[in-house]
Amino acid sequence: MRRSVSPLRRLPLVLAVVAASAAALAPPGDAAAFLWPNVPEQIARALASGDVSERRLAATRVGELAPETAIQLIQKGMSDPDVEVRLHLAGAAVRFRMPRAGDLVIEWLGEGDARLRLAACDVIRAAPTDRSVVALGRVLGDPDPHVRLAAAAAMGAAGLPDAVSPLLGHLDDTAPEVRAEVARALGRIGDARAVVPLIGKVQDSIPEVRRATARALGELGDARAVSALILALQDASQDVRVEAVTALGRLRSDDATSAIADLVAASPGALGAFPGSRPADSGTSSNDVREAALRALGRIGSDAAVRVLLAALAKDDPAAPRSAVRDALVSAGKLPATPGAAASGGAAPQKNATVPALIAALAAAPSANTAAGAALALGELRATEGLPAVVRGMQRGVVPLRHGLRALGALGDPAALPSVLELLGDADPSVRREAIRAATALLDPARPDGRAVDPARALLVDPATPHDEKLALVQLLGRTGSPRAQGVLLPLAKARSAPLRLAVIEALGAARAAGKLGASVDAALLEALDDESADVRLRAAISLSRVAGPGSARALLQRLTVAAEQDRGALGIALSGALSRAGGPAPKDAKGARQAAVIDGRDLAQDVAAAVASAPDAARDALLEGLGRMPGQAAGAALARMAAAAPIDDRRKIAEALAGHPEAAAALRKLAGDPDPGVRANAIWSLGAVGDRDALPLLAPLLKDPDAAVAGNAAGAIGRVAARAGQPARAAAALCGALSDARPYVRANALAGLTVARARCDGAAARDLLARDPAEAVRLAAADHLGRGGADDDRRALARCAGEDRNATVASRCAHAALPPRAPPPGAEDVVVFVVPFDAGRDGPARDAPVPRAPFALVRADGLMRLGVADRRGELFERGAPPGPIRLAVPAPLVK
Repeated sequence: MRRSVSPLRRLPLVLAVVAASAAALAPPGDAAAFLWPNVPEQIARALASGDVSERRLAATRVGELAPETAIQLIQKGMSDPDVEVRLHLAGAAVRFRMPRAGDLVIEWLGEGDARLRLAACDVIRAAPTDRSVVALGRVLGDPDPHVRLAAAAAMGAAGLPDAVSPLLGHLDDTAPEVRAEVARALGRIGDARAVVPLIGKVQDSIPEVRRATARALGELGDARAVSALILALQDASQDVRVEAVTALGRLRSDDATSAIADLVAASPGALGAFPGSRPADSGTSSNDVREAALRALGRIGSDAAVRVLLAALAKDDPAAPRSAVRDALVSAGKLPATPGAAASGGAAPQKNATVPALIAALAAAPSANTAAGAALALGELRATEGLPAVVRGMQRGVVPLRHGLRALGALGDPAALPSVLELLGDADPSVRREAIRAATALLDPARPDGRAVDPARALLVDPATPHDEKLALVQLLGRTGSPRAQGVLLPLAKARSAPLRLAVIEALGAARAAGKLGASVDAALLEALDDESADVRLRAAISLSRVAGPGSARALLQRLTVAAEQDRGALGIALSGALSRAGGPAPKDAKGARQAAVIDGRDLAQDVAAAVASAPDAARDALLEGLGRMPGQAAGAALARMAAAAPIDDRRKIAEALAGHPEAAAALRKLAGDPDPGVRANAIWSLGAVGDRDALPLLAPLLKDPDAAVAGNAAGAIGRVAARAGQPARAAAALCGALSDARPYVRANALAGLTVARARCDGAAARDLLARDPAEAVRLAAADHLGRGGADDDRRALARCAGEDRNATVASRCAHAALPPRAPPPGAEDVVVFVVPFDAGRDGPARDAPVPRAPFALVRADGLMRLGVADRRGELFERGAPPGPIRLAVPAPLVK
């Protein structure tokens, strides 16, 4: 069965239903095959048997064992006289990434059986040592080209400078596949001694060798290669041209801009051929070459490169959601500086001039396509200084209105709102719809803004307004956060149109209204909880979770404890959100009111705790979650008291809920030693949210916990605690050793924890994981980690990954990580997630309800992965998640 990993829509304080893999929720089966306790002993005895067939069979089973046991047996069996036994054990060594395994196979490099020599190269590639990599030099002359190829690949993967001289001696290997691999290896190592010899291979007779050479020269980043790469732009092979222009972009050589501009302007088939070369079969088209040229110009980012990109906008389609030209302009605009002639040893870098050039283009007399593209690029760059130019361009008729509105919405500057509102009533439906979308994007309910209320209300009550626009206007009114908008929306809460009613209920939950209006909104949403439609009840519950006042909490509590079974899910969502705003201190200017509020909060926390004892399972998790979200020490104390004698399911939820109560950290420390791994996993994750530096000695040993969810969460928690305490060295001391853990999610979270704590390990551990780790999650985490580094070796590793990783997701992450890092958005959001199984082989969900106690792996925007088991409703609550996308991955028990 295929596994589907679906993205998760983030909604603060809101239910989010996500699709997880159906396989991820099934019994582990073969993924976690059971072994009897005596099996390792049986395999060990068989490996020492005098019967070769028995040893061979045992060698095939070593991969089933725990890593610690397997590695010991591999070390003993690598000298077995039988070739088949050694080959099986070599495969197991590669699978387990056995430390220093390369030293064990050095003697194999001289064996007469080519299979052993190949296996030795594979082992050294997976676990290189200085001695074994140096020993590979003599294998570059092996009579078998497959062995030479494997040796070159292993030397390149190791990245040792000592390998450069032997590799240079084999750039003229008789086998073109070996020549290409030698070139790739030299590029990976990154030693400048390889530049001049590689320049000579740009004219090799085989396209694949020329392609590998061009890529290697780009990785080496030496300006001496510019002239040769410019010559390669005329190659007969489209693949070679793509690599050559990509390499020039990496070099950021403005000397190449003119030649690259020819690729942008040339029509398919118009480019000249490399002298004496033959066209190669390839799926790469001339349009691929053009897009690579555009990307290269975006990376160069010089004044000349930006001028070429601006000229290319004339033939670009501004209506397309994405554009290679606009993407290149955005890349150029994000560069810290343009290189000028620095790549050739001339002038120093100068200030980025992309945004001024875009603004100047709008001030001239550009074509409609150019003006629209320039405005959209300014919007994607969020260059608010371009706002006046975009508005003037729209007023002059230079910038088409719908594209200008799209740009203003992307700019995100509230100052653009008046210009957008003027077009809400435009005669052109496409302009009206774009104006509504732009106004909605420019508004934030957290900052009430009533300027859009009157024009939106006028259109909403106009019978001529199309129904789809009315729905969008309702959303717009909700985004204003204005009490006047809620006054407009309240009468529509009982609209006959089901889509309109749902939109109104959702809009009422966009912002909390004060006073009588807030009470009226609560009343309307509470009434909607009794609706016959499950969709209406769910939307009402989500809105109540966002805006319900403390006064509604008691009503929801009473209804939850007596409600019919089918209503408890919605009521629980509403109650937990309402409790998050109950029990806090009153305003400072009213001492008596403040005391009353605290007392009321204490009483409410006691009432909720009392309700837990008698509530059915369907309601208990909602009540416990509500106490976790409720401010004040009374709620935390109630949770801590219940934890002492609660059943397993309650303890799991309490451990999760205590993430909202730092004062109850002592209870979390106790739960971190619970016999149930689900309780431990939640407690450790919560300690990561509230623990101080004193929690680090408790968390570090848990990296060795036999449960992958517990150990993985410990790695993430260490990173979070160390980040808050400002102690990256302590994070490195704990997490660097976990990078060699046999469990992929432990390695991935160790990398993510290091990234969050701004810590680094000695050596090239993260680069090795990016290049060789078999797990996608680990390579993704390694890409994020290296993207924060900025060292030349890190950038080369990311560039290689972007071009070579077979996983498109990993390659894309590496490409983005290689760009200048952007500051993460501020703030945090509370997220509720329900896990619903999804079968990728079917047209829809495998079930229509969340799965209780389902294993999950939740990947946050900061790269940290939370592991564990959902509650009795199939839900998990993530407190204080960083803004950005989050997603579900395959749960830890099913990851190999």
